[in-house]
Amino acid sequence: MLQIATGKLFTRAPIRTNKLRGVLYTNANLGYDVDRVETAIGCLLPSEAGIDRVKAVAYEFVEKIEAEENGRTVLISSTAAPYVLDFSAVVSFALNCMCSPDYGLVDRLTIGRPGVSTRVPPGKFLRRFFDREVYCQTSELDFLVAFTKQLIGLKRKQFLGSMRAIRTYVNAIHRLADDIELAYTLMVAAVESLAQEFDGHEPDWASYDDRKRRAVDKALEGTPEETAERVRNALLGVEHTSLGRRFREFCCAHTTPAFFREEALGVSNPLAKNDLQEGLKNAYTARSEYVHALKRLPHILAFGDLVGEQTVNDRSVFFTTSGLARLMRHTIITFVQRQITVEVEPYPYHLERDGIALLPLAAEYWVGNVGDGIADQGHKKLEGLLEQITEQLQNPDQPALTDMRAVLSSANEILRGITPNRRKPFLALHVLFNGLVPEQDRAERPNHVEAFIRTEFRPPSPEALFCHVILGQTPPWTLSEHGGAVDGYFKRRGKSNGFRAPRLLEAAAVLDLAERYRAAGQLEDCRREVARAVENHPGQPALLKLEEDPDGAGPISWRTLLLPVRPVDPGMPTAEQPGGS
Repeated sequence: MLQIATGKLFTRAPIRTNKLRGVLYTNANLGYDVDRVETAIGCLLPSEAGIDRVKAVAYEFVEKIEAEENGRTVLISSTAAPYVLDFSAVVSFALNCMCSPDYGLVDRLTIGRPGVSTRVPPGKFLRRFFDREVYCQTSELDFLVAFTKQLIGLKRKQFLGSMRAIRTYVNAIHRLADDIELAYTLMVAAVESLAQEFDGHEPDWASYDDRKRRAVDKALEGTPEETAERVRNALLGVEHTSLGRRFREFCCAHTTPAFFREEALGVSNPLAKNDLQEGLKNAYTARSEYVHALKRLPHILAFGDLVGEQTVNDRSVFFTTSGLARLMRHTIITFVQRQITVEVEPYPYHLERDGIALLPLAAEYWVGNVGDGIADQGHKKLEGLLEQITEQLQNPDQPALTDMRAVLSSANEILRGITPNRRKPFLALHVLFNGLVPEQDRAERPNHVEAFIRTEFRPPSPEALFCHVILGQTPPWTLSEHGGAVDGYFKRRGKSNGFRAPRLLEAAAVLDLAERYRAAGQLEDCRREVARAVENHPGQPALLKLEEDPDGAGPISWRTLLLPVRPVDPGMPTAEQPGGS
């Protein structure tokens, strides 16, 4: 949000400028002779006001609002809140102090109270940051000004990556009071995010996981080199190479000589360059073990008052929280400082504004539209029609189904030239639409479409399955084929060659299968399918009752179990059997 407010991403002139002000709480003393700190993204105004010893600092800035294409705008302001939150993270990171719009957070972390799980105050793990009062030197305020100018000047992609890293780093420091393992993990994650996005890494076989590489190389012994190389390239294309190695290399590449020289002055037992690789490896391992197994840090690292930035545990070098914090902060700063800056960068930022979310439109707004590339829209259109059908099943007062005739007419022209998997959703649209609307409103079905329906809808498929379910028909398949169609739907529904039906229809498909098992006397299979319906459409009392005795209540009807009770509609359509002759 901070970069958006400056206007550097705009393609049109600002139509509004808003002077906004917020309040930050901090333990930083900016200096008694400092009346303002001007930065590229607003100014800090120290105040004598505060609560107890937590200082209140005003943050003033100008928010620019870009004009829309018609020269107007519906947005008046995003308010100060999102900018204050972002700027507090930048100030906290740059000045190495507490800074937040939340007074309670600052007070709790600087009061010296022991952490809930660590049993020691967070200041025991990290000097200065949690002090009740941090006296900022002029050089530190100058650094804040220079750093914010560089940060705002970054290209948008680098800015967003840097802000994610900064926020994660600051959040990690805050967690020191409650969960030292989580804090340690988040500090590593802050820099790892930069490494994965900006290290320019090109995967090579040498960087592949050692254990897997040796196993593959052994398996490829005796294979022609050209074939072996294709196998290795295929593996590199689908699997991440060593993330830990990339993290270590990124940190080392962004650790400048100053880290071991002037920046180390006055630091107790500072990190040594010879220990950097080993300490980074252990830090990344600790992060992975916590994420995957909640494994604790070595006890010595969780002990308060540990002097220095590194320690040795079982002859292996580990960074203390203060050592890791200084190194990760230095790495992020170096990354930001090495990036090029631009004054203007037109960029589509609109979905990145605070409070803006991209949400799917209801099917009625798009399912009937005809556009380019319709051959690839079959499953999406089918999902939209299934959504509308479900709404009507649950509430008959819903508007009629969207007119699909234009879509189906357009699809008729390309059905011969596409694969069966891309063709089946259009066939399902034909069957469902014509089966649910009055005869005078049905779509035209040329002979080749009728032929495709007869031949391609007779074999089991998820598309045909839901046509039978919705139209109240028993599929002309064996029980084994019917079960395979249901299982095939659930396996494919999240993939690019599948589709996802509403939960109600999923349960209906399972219950239809359960009824066939019940009618055939296969009660164990029936109970299994009823249980699947219960667990995948939870919260349905009727299903829970059915599960108690699936065979005791007679035929299983999903309409009776899942739909609201209402008078029977005498006009319920009875369409032809999909795939029937």
